[in-house]
Amino acid sequence: MMTGIRNHAVWRLKATLVLLWAASTLATQGASGWQADDRFNPPPCDFNDNFYTANGISVAQLNQSVAGRFGTFRLTGPPAGPNQVNWVNDRTCTSNDPTRRNVRILATTGGYVDDGTGSPTDFISILAFLTNQNVFTGVANPRNIQMVDVVSNFEAYAALKQRLPDGTFALTPCGTMGTGATPCFPVTSVATPQLRQDWRFATNRSAIDGSDNNNPLGNPPSNSPFGYFCDDLLGMWIITYFWYTVDPANPGPTCGPILQALGKKNGLSLDGTPIIKTADELNNQLEANGCGAEGKEDPGGADGGAIWLVCPAIPDPRNGGIAGDAFLDQVRKPNGAPLDLAITANFLCLKFGGAFCSELTSFQAAAAQAGETRASTSRLSAKGSR
Repeated sequence: MMTGIRNHAVWRLKATLVLLWAASTLATQGASGWQADDRFNPPPCDFNDNFYTANGISVAQLNQSVAGRFGTFRLTGPPAGPNQVNWVNDRTCTSNDPTRRNVRILATTGGYVDDGTGSPTDFISILAFLTNQNVFTGVANPRNIQMVDVVSNFEAYAALKQRLPDGTFALTPCGTMGTGATPCFPVTSVATPQLRQDWRFATNRSAIDGSDNNNPLGNPPSNSPFGYFCDDLLGMWIITYFWYTVDPANPGPTCGPILQALGKKNGLSLDGTPIIKTADELNNQLEANGCGAEGKEDPGGADGGAIWLVCPAIPDPRNGGIAGDAFLDQVRKPNGAPLDLAITANFLCLKFGGAFCSELTSFQAAAAQAGETRASTSRLSAKGSR
């Protein structure tokens, strides 16, 4: 009994500390909830129609799907939870950046940077899901390159659940990526509730310093590989789906030790399979040994799911890049707890402290962790009361 009282008192102290810290932070923000230096590093807003058109995207196609463009559709529903919205109207978006429209995105999806470290420091903003190649108009940019060719270089790795509701582990995806075997797992949605682990994003393909050897004025010109932050102006991704080709309950003599080592290193997904954070783990450990596979959906839309995403990575999420009213979209366990607390911690440190946890004092980082404890407790209480 005394232990329970003492733990509750510690939780109350931590909650108080984070509230005091949040109050002091919010006091420096404007009415819109942005940080004080929001004009230097404003939170993300949707692009305007002219910018989409100039970059080879059909606005009519983008707007016609209810799963398509945030700010036109999807005010509520995943990734927003109860009493949340995915976006808000904000008249300061256009004044801060003339390529944007006055729709500010609150949903912030966390994931791992694809630079070999598996660092949980990437945050993207969902603007639109693209489910058919008809969305590309064929209009080329000033370098005579079409967006469909640029985006094919930048992959967002989606890990859909393979564990079916009846407990069966499906070894192949449904649709054109599949083998025709049954049972298979559906590929019609990449909403977070359908994922077994958090995303991995290829933002490291961003050679702003010229190390990608791009030389469009050369003879002959060289335009590839591209850099994410300097060539992919819409922040688009082509989705690479990846999956396990062995049941974790019976992985066999080759895959068994590999899965065991990866699980010990990275932890387990909601399926009970190891979390994959790097290209080496996927390509050289799983796929090279027949333990995993990857693929992309049919560009003509035959699979019915997202083929591309307009989800720009926040170039620098510090100092206002994540607004005070933004919320984190990440994979959660059935009890509501985050699957990867490191993503949660970094988001809260950025939101309340304007920096990654590694850049804050130990006191500030602990306060951010306490904020998640309080938020998780509130979610669980709300869930229990329904």
